[in-house]
Amino acid sequence: METATRSPGTDMPSGHAAQPYRDRDSTVAEAENQVEALVSQIGRVIHAAEPERRAGLKEMAETLLHEEVSSIAGATAPAETSSLRYSSNPLFAGLLLIVLGFGLLLVLPPVGMAIAFLGVVLAAWGGIISLFRK
Repeated sequence: METATRSPGTDMPSGHAAQPYRDRDSTVAEAENQVEALVSQIGRVIHAAEPERRAGLKEMAETLLHEEVSSIAGATAPAETSSLRYSSNPLFAGLLLIVLGFGLLLVLPPVGMAIAFLGVVLAAWGGIISLFRK
């Protein structure tokens, strides 16, 4: 019976080859290299074509690439926008109503007091929301 020895830092037996670790930078660089190779291949095909067909091939390549990239961007955009949530905080509206209420307090005291009271309520509510959000 054979016993498997383990190398430090791995969970694989010594006789097995572990797959190399690929970090994000190496996969990004690999993707960039692949895109560059494909673009140079498209360029070689266009340059090898007849001179009167080169403009049409170039335009077709640009159109196809634009459509492909826009379909990728369109597929990922709804997921990003759905995760973003814009919430309103009534703190600023409350502060504006307080100022407006105190201004109207000089001209129409009952209306000014009511608006100032609503402003205080909104400002307090916004302050509480801000405190619990942090």
